[in-house]
Amino acid sequence: MSNRQSNYDGIQALLQEVLSSFQSRFVEGISEFEIITLLKQPPYSLFDEDALRDSLMLFQTHFVLFHSLYRLRNEWREQKVGELDIAATQIKLLPSVSFDAALQTSDTLADYYLDWNNMTSTDQAGVDQLLGSFWQKMAGIDVNHQLSGEALNEALSNMQLETLEGLTLPQLKQHYRKLQHANHPDKGGSVESSQLVLQAYTALYKHLSSQII
Repeated sequence: MSNRQSNYDGIQALLQEVLSSFQSRFVEGISEFEIITLLKQPPYSLFDEDALRDSLMLFQTHFVLFHSLYRLRNEWREQKVGELDIAATQIKLLPSVSFDAALQTSDTLADYYLDWNNMTSTDQAGVDQLLGSFWQKMAGIDVNHQLSGEALNEALSNMQLETLEGLTLPQLKQHYRKLQHANHPDKGGSVESSQLVLQAYTALYKHLSSQII
């Protein structure tokens, strides 16, 4: 796997991680547009302001979001969290169904969105350059985009880290999950502390990624 592909996979995993924190919103039901709007704003800032600028960016934004949603649906099925019903007008978390019942539902759309080739094949010419600039915009990353000293120190503090030196993206993710587990309300934490950890993780992930791209 190339470094570029590995980084794309990492950013996709970050998006899926953030979406998993929307569980309560999914229970209530939320539209695709509302999700994109949330992800364009702090503390996430995962989608660029131009994410819906034109037909190509609109398609890419939609595809990336649905790719992550279907991956999250499969993960939550295995964990018996519930059944994520995915449609553009509403994404809603329903009570768990049996695996057999889930299989009876046509997965044609899931197969489409889970196949990354359907994303790349939309532009045959210069696809590498397109994906590079696309991912940088979608993740708010460019080679000059790094946290200021004050913001970096604050994010490190919230993540209980002293430095990012020598830390890889997978290691950062592993540390985040351990910290998030410890800060979960069921473990004596709070929603506020959990959100602070997620915000710090998102900021540090993008900061560290900008040094890799």
